[in-house]
Amino acid sequence: MPSKDIGTGNFVIGNTKLRPRVPAAVAAPVTFHRAQSLSFWMQVYNLGIGDNKRNDATIEYQIVDLASNKQVLNAQESAAKLNPNADQLTLEKTMPLASLQPGRYQVTIKVSDGVSKQQIAESAPFNVQD
Repeated sequence: MPSKDIGTGNFVIGNTKLRPRVPAAVAAPVTFHRAQSLSFWMQVYNLGIGDNKRNDATIEYQIVDLASNKQVLNAQESAAKLNPNADQLTLEKTMPLASLQPGRYQVTIKVSDGVSKQQIAESAPFNVQD
């Protein structure tokens, strides 16, 4: 993005312009090919700030194979690594799909706020084809 356009307009988060992949039908998951990457973004607001002027949130990323109900990815990171003094975060991750077999999957992003003791999770199904 040109610097004058950062944070402006639809589908712009920070300095990244998104191109949403919209499913063909309302309830249908989006389909990707194994040669592609899955990118996901999430903005989190109103994180609690502790007495030390820092947030204490943990972000967990999970991908589950829906056919076997087996986790194929489970990763965590601390909000302190991303922006420790902010009450909001923009999560931005990209994952190559080459290691996934063709099938149905679900990605879940879970944010646990250690200060306010609240938790939020968002999920989305997707398909992988050869």
